[in-house]
Amino acid sequence: MKAMVLAAGLGLRMRPLTLLRAKPALPVLGRPLLQHTIERLAKAGVRDVVVNLHHLPESVVEALGDGRRQRLRILYSFEREILGTGGGPRRVREFFGRAPFLLVNGDVFFDFDLRSLVARHGSSGALATLALRQKPAADGYSPVVTDRRGRILSISGRPQPSRGTVSMFAGVHVLDPRLLERLPQGVSDSVRDLYLPLLAEGAFIVGVRGAGAWYDFGRPSLYRDAQLRMLRGRGRQVLTGSGARVARAAAVRRSVLGAKSRVAKGARVEQSVVWEGAAVEDDARVFRSIVTTGAVVRAGERAVNVIVLPLGTLGLDELTGVERHGDMAWVGIE
Repeated sequence: MKAMVLAAGLGLRMRPLTLLRAKPALPVLGRPLLQHTIERLAKAGVRDVVVNLHHLPESVVEALGDGRRQRLRILYSFEREILGTGGGPRRVREFFGRAPFLLVNGDVFFDFDLRSLVARHGSSGALATLALRQKPAADGYSPVVTDRRGRILSISGRPQPSRGTVSMFAGVHVLDPRLLERLPQGVSDSVRDLYLPLLAEGAFIVGVRGAGAWYDFGRPSLYRDAQLRMLRGRGRQVLTGSGARVARAAAVRRSVLGAKSRVAKGARVEQSVVWEGAAVEDDARVFRSIVTTGAVVRAGERAVNVIVLPLGTLGLDELTGVERHGDMAWVGIE
C-alpha cells in the first residue's frame, strides 16, 4: 500500500519553534514527530510514502531520510508554492497508481489502528474513508455528521445541516486516487474542493471513529502539554533520551529530556520539554518551558513558561515579546 504525508505547511501558530524546524520535524517524546507517523504507516503495511515539502525542507529530510530504518521507501515532493491538502496529492497523482492510498496530516500525533481503517474502506465500498475523533468542546474544529452506518452526511453544515453523530476529522483518510483527478492542478483543499462537492452529489463517503491517542500541536503550549499527558499515559514521570546527563544533585519531574541534553547540579526541571543538546546549568530553574537545541538556561536563571532558543535564530526579529538573556532569547509561551 502507498501513502502520502502532508508536511509542507508553515506552522505559523507554532512559532518560534517552527523558525528552527518544520512543524512535522519538531521533537515529540524525544524524536521527530514524523518518525512516529512513518512507524504507524509501516506497521499498517505501507511500503511506499511520498512526503511533500516547503518550509525548512531540510529539517524534514533529516528527520526521515529514505525510510530504510522503517523498511519502506520515502520519496519527496518539493512545492515552491504550498499546494494545500488537495493540491499536494494532486501534483503526485501518478505515484499512487490505482489502489486506495492513505493520506495523513504530518503535523498531528496519532495512534490509530490504520489496518482497521483500510479494511473498513475496502469492505464498505466508499469512495473515501475519514478517520474521526470525538469533537472537543473547544472551538476551531469543523463538525462532521454521520448516520448510524457511518456515512458522512455533512461537514461544517455542508452541503446542508444534518442530524446524526457529531465528530471531527482527524486528518487521516483513505481514498481512491482517481478522486484526485477531480481537482485542478495547483492549490486546492481536500475537504472544500473534493469532499464537499462529492457529498453534494450524494457520494458515499464513510467516517470511522478512531480509538487511540490524537494530538494537534496548534500552539507551543499545546505541544508542551500534550507530551506531558503522553508521559502520564505511559506511566512515566521523565523520558530521558540517549546520552542525556542529569547530575545527581539535580531534580527532574514530569519532563522530556532529549538526547545529549544536560541538567547540571542543583538545577530543577519540571513540566518542561528539553530538546536534544540543550543545557540547564547549575542551580537554574526551568518550569513549564521549552528549551530548544543549542539553547542554554544559565546558572541561577529561572525560566518559567517560556521558550528558550539561540538569539541568532532567523526570523526571531519578527516576533514581539522577545527577551534577551545574553546570547539566548526567551519568548513567552501562549
